[in-house]
Amino acid sequence: MKNIAVVAVAVVTLCLVPRAGSAQPNRRLLAGGSIEYARITDDESFLGSGLGAAGTVGWRFTDATSLEVEAGRTRHRRDLGLFAVARDAQGRLDALPYTQRWEGTATFVVASVAHAFGSGSVRPVVWGGGGFMRHGGTVRGPVVAPQVPAGFSLQPGDAETRRDGKSHGMVADGGFGVDVRVAPRITLRPFAGLRLTNTDNVGPKYVVRTGIRVGFQ
Repeated sequence: MKNIAVVAVAVVTLCLVPRAGSAQPNRRLLAGGSIEYARITDDESFLGSGLGAAGTVGWRFTDATSLEVEAGRTRHRRDLGLFAVARDAQGRLDALPYTQRWEGTATFVVASVAHAFGSGSVRPVVWGGGGFMRHGGTVRGPVVAPQVPAGFSLQPGDAETRRDGKSHGMVADGGFGVDVRVAPRITLRPFAGLRLTNTDNVGPKYVVRTGIRVGFQ
């Protein structure tokens, strides 16, 4: 029985100690791409939601901790049911329904430090960092112009297309996800995150993100 125990301990020890020739190369450089669904809000209202895409490069300090730099664009769109006011020559008013669309695009460049937990093929990961955001302004206008009855005309300013001012500012970024290793050099990361931007009184302030990233190393 004692001999069997000794043999068992020896076998377990040999299994746990990696062979010198089987060690994987220490790959430091990271790259990846992601798609996301984002909801964007300014100080006063919900600007809309939409899809975004980004590319990432990074450098792994350790097996768990890395620096990641991401550049990407996110679109947002929101449709609202409104009424335009029309008036005829006798001063009578008529409310005309139409759909107004808000839409715009935000560009981000963000650097963050990410840390993964555990050593298995599925690892929780968190990150935090900051960067820069630029927004081209939200365009607000009718999807289709309201149908104005004969003899009526729209009130000035109703159902017109306008663009809000452009904005840019600093960004604070954070989030969490799960790194799932699907191949020796490929990981998938479902994630959720929040970006807070400092853009004074115009443009996006809060960006809530969910998506998936494909990483290569």
